[in-house]
Amino acid sequence: MVFKQRAWQAFSGVITLGFITFFLSPIEQGYFYTLLNIAALYMAFDMGLSTVLVQFSAREFIGISWSECGKVEGESKSRFLTLVRLSIRWYGLSAILFLLIYPAGIYFVDSSNGYLDYDWHMPWAILVGSTAILLLSLPILAVTEGSGRISEVYLLRLTQGIIGSIATWIVLSNGGGLYAVAMTPLLSAITVVIWIFIRQRGVLIQSLKSKISDFSWGLEIWPLQWRVSVSWLSGYVLFSMQTPLLFRTQGPIEAGKMGLTMTIISMLSILSLSWITSQIPEMTKFSAIKAWNRLDNVYWDSLRKSFIAYTLGAVIFFSLRLALESLEYGDRFLSITETLLLIVAMGFYHVTGIFATYLRVHMKEPFLWPAIIGSILTIISTILVAPQWGTLGVVTILVIINALFFFPVVLWLWVSLRKKWHNETI
Repeated sequence: MVFKQRAWQAFSGVITLGFITFFLSPIEQGYFYTLLNIAALYMAFDMGLSTVLVQFSAREFIGISWSECGKVEGESKSRFLTLVRLSIRWYGLSAILFLLIYPAGIYFVDSSNGYLDYDWHMPWAILVGSTAILLLSLPILAVTEGSGRISEVYLLRLTQGIIGSIATWIVLSNGGGLYAVAMTPLLSAITVVIWIFIRQRGVLIQSLKSKISDFSWGLEIWPLQWRVSVSWLSGYVLFSMQTPLLFRTQGPIEAGKMGLTMTIISMLSILSLSWITSQIPEMTKFSAIKAWNRLDNVYWDSLRKSFIAYTLGAVIFFSLRLALESLEYGDRFLSITETLLLIVAMGFYHVTGIFATYLRVHMKEPFLWPAIIGSILTIISTILVAPQWGTLGVVTILVIINALFFFPVVLWLWVSLRKKWHNETI
């Protein structure tokens, strides 16, 4: 089911990109991707907790089972229910704070080099509101996935993707303009609320009624969460802040080119990571019981498949980009050189993320300082080069930071920490 969801994501993504280039003007395309990337700041409010929850729920669900009425059963269920309760409380506050991004986004876009001839505030309001609901649903999805119901979670995501994509295509083809940017989040929010009410209402009520166990958020979750959150913010800095920055310094047309090209390459990476992300609960369990050989077997098999998938996808996309160069819509993308540089940058980031996942299933986060240093370097250098060098300067910085800093540092950490942690427990 994981791969079906990813396959639909790829298929529908290509169609959506075609609809965007055909039905939106270059200026609207710039607004479309700028709004999406501003809304992607939800990662700052997630703080990496969804990833941490998958790992912790996989560990806490050992010896527990789901009943037919959607509740959990087992002697050690109190810690799992406390985890659910505290995570819902955390995300409830995060979702409320996220709503503040609505006025911030209006100020940022209206004070930039925008040329749109119609009001975009309502689509932006729907996008922010829907994303806040999705943010609130993340803990339920994370603990469900971590408990082993991976296929069900990805079936839900597949359903969200199908409904959201169809709605986006309908809006675009009927002249809905920027309302299309909110369709997938809106339909996804409605779908996940229905799913929670039908399938997970029992565990929600159970967690709210249960007594708080000896589970300590501050001692068990927070030390890993805040470190992972820095890495997540680093990911935003590396591949999401560029489009809004170009919107402000170069205008919506250049921002649209960056947004469209970055979306395709990021999609390749996300699809290729399916082989790793689908194995996180199992890898976490192997790490918890110190079954290092079984952990390594799953990891290396997943890494090989993920790397091959990204490489093949990158070759196919670059070939299509070359073919589009002489056509009318070729100028909706970054140039050939810039596209190649972005593929290389994302390739290094992709492999770095795979190595990072291996270390994180040990319930540790060793990438705090590399993420902080890399983010600072990226922010400063991108801000300096974007006004004068535009998209070429931005993608060049991404290659330098990922190839010459992140990749060698994370590889060194992987080699040294893997040896240290495994030897300590022999």
